Amino acid sequence: MPFRSMLPWRAVETAKAEVNRLGLTAAERASGPRHATVTQVTLARDGAAIADGWGKGAGDQGVASAWFEALERYLMSAADNRRWEPDGPVLLSAREVASQPALGGDLVVQRWALEFPSAVAACATYDGPVFYPTFLSDPRYFRWPVAGDDVRPYRGLLRYSSSLGTAAGSTAAEATYHGLCELIEHDGLSHALLRWYVAGDPAADEVPATALPGRLAWRYAAAERATRAAVHLLDLTTDLDVPVYVAISRGVRSTRVGAGASAWASDAAERALDELIQSCGQPAAREAEAAGKLAKWPALERCVRLPLAELRLRTVPLRPDAGDDSADGGLETVERALGARGLAHHTADIAPADSLIAVTTTVAPGLERFSLVRHGDPVLPTGRGWHLWPSPTRAAANSF
Repeated sequence: MPFRSMLPWRAVETAKAEVNRLGLTAAERASGPRHATVTQVTLARDGAAIADGWGKGAGDQGVASAWFEALERYLMSAADNRRWEPDGPVLLSAREVASQPALGGDLVVQRWALEFPSAVAACATYDGPVFYPTFLSDPRYFRWPVAGDDVRPYRGLLRYSSSLGTAAGSTAAEATYHGLCELIEHDGLSHALLRWYVAGDPAADEVPATALPGRLAWRYAAAERATRAAVHLLDLTTDLDVPVYVAISRGVRSTRVGAGASAWASDAAERALDELIQSCGQPAAREAEAAGKLAKWPALERCVRLPLAELRLRTVPLRPDAGDDSADGGLETVERALGARGLAHHTADIAPADSLIAVTTTVAPGLERFSLVRHGDPVLPTGRGWHLWPSPTRAAANSF
């Protein structure tokens, strides 16, 4: 597989060894039809489930993906992860956090400081060094905050908390690359949602099945069989020029969505199709519940429902692949793309020092995370998508 440092079967062996080293147990099961099987791995301690991982991809790659995702989700919130090393959590006021030049483009941090400048939160140290609030990078942190961290002043901002940018890999470079790609993926999806359903620009680019090479055509057909509906593969690549694709299947009762970003367009498109297939293992009711929570904001509700009929689709070819497919090469490519737009990223290793795998959390202040709206929470743009948000006058006219 491109941008992976280890063969899938070896990756599964390594993940299982890490589970044993951590003193955990694991259960693996497969669901779905033969052409679209999804692997689920559940980690447990003392018989209690503590993390789930869902695989993306076919065959051994899907199995490895499930094992690594389960470990990623466990280690993201584990008490012994390295997020707090070497000096433990740093308690900083919102004003101090927001005053860091590196976080000037993070509008969530800036709004927090504007509203509660003296509020204190625990921050982890990222390379730079940059101190970033853990409540924004670990959705479970607020349940067990460290001493001295009072959640109340930022409780309203927990809607912006997410694991975006956290990824597992065989090496730190691989994990960081995939974490950055996830951030770029959501930046592309966020810009599309803002353009289509908020700013009122319905133009969208679609890659037809006939434009896909053999392996991608096979995954496209598998996605249609899994969702039992037509699939639309849309190109959401932004000015970063890192390929971003979203695969959307509009069924009778629900819309299934998968997205992917990668230094290679073929890999990004395959990841989008694989995530669409993966979504078939999740309850379809989640979309309806999320849309229902946004009923007071019609434009935001459409960001969840994704009515394709409102879009003006134009047929485009799949973008070309360029460069090598190593994890190190992919990381260099996306770093150059961000740098060309004046965007930086900062990474923290969070797996224990003696871990057999790497898990990193990466933040890229300025990349847009408005896509969090799809969870059913009313959010504002978080970064460079702000220019697509309407003025107060237009907002009133659009029932925000």
